Amino acid sequence: MQINYKTGIGFVVKAGEANIALCLPPEKVDGEDIIITAAEADEKSLKVNKSQVVFSWPGEYEAKGVSVMIIPVGKEKKSRVVKVIAEDISLAHLDGVGEMLLESEEEKIGNVDILFVSVGKNAALNDKQIKQMIEAIEPRAVVPMNYAAGEEIDFGKLLGFGELEPKDTWKVKKSDLPVDRMNFEVIRPK
Repeated sequence: MQINYKTGIGFVVKAGEANIALCLPPEKVDGEDIIITAAEADEKSLKVNKSQVVFSWPGEYEAKGVSVMIIPVGKEKKSRVVKVIAEDISLAHLDGVGEMLLESEEEKIGNVDILFVSVGKNAALNDKQIKQMIEAIEPRAVVPMNYAAGEEIDFGKLLGFGELEPKDTWKVKKSDLPVDRMNFEVIRPK
C-alpha cells in the first residue's frame, strides 16, 4: 500500500489495482478509481467517468477488492468515520469528528491499523481529546492531517514520539506495522 497526503484531510491511497481518493476536495480528484468524498455535497461537484466509483453516503460498500464503511458518528450523526480495508490493512479516517466517540461507535469501527486524525489548530478536538480518542481506538499507526506547519511534530511529541522523519510517500505492508506499540507517521502534503 502506498499513501500520499494531498491537502487538508485528503489522501490518495494505492492498494493493489485500486487508486483511492480518500476525502479529497473535488478539484483535487485526478482519475482515482474509488472516490470517497468528505461530505455528501462533494459528490455533486465531482466530474466522474463510468469506470470510477463514488461513495459518499453512510453504509457499507465494496469495489475493486476494497471494502468501505462510512459510519455516521456524534450526537446528531453529522460527523463520520470512513473505514477502508485494502490489502488486509484497515484504515480509519476521522472525517471532521468534533466530539469523543461513544463506545458503541468505537465498536462499530472495530480494529484499526492506520488512523488518520486532524491535529493542531484546525482540529475540531483539542490535543488531550485527540490523544484520548487515539488511545481508545488503539491503532497500530497514526497519520496526522489538517495541520499547520510544525503542529504535526508538536503533536507527535505530545504522544511521546521523539524525532520524526516526514515522508513524501508512505509505503506500508501489514507486516511493517508494529504489534506491541504505535507508530506516528508524518507524510508531507504534495
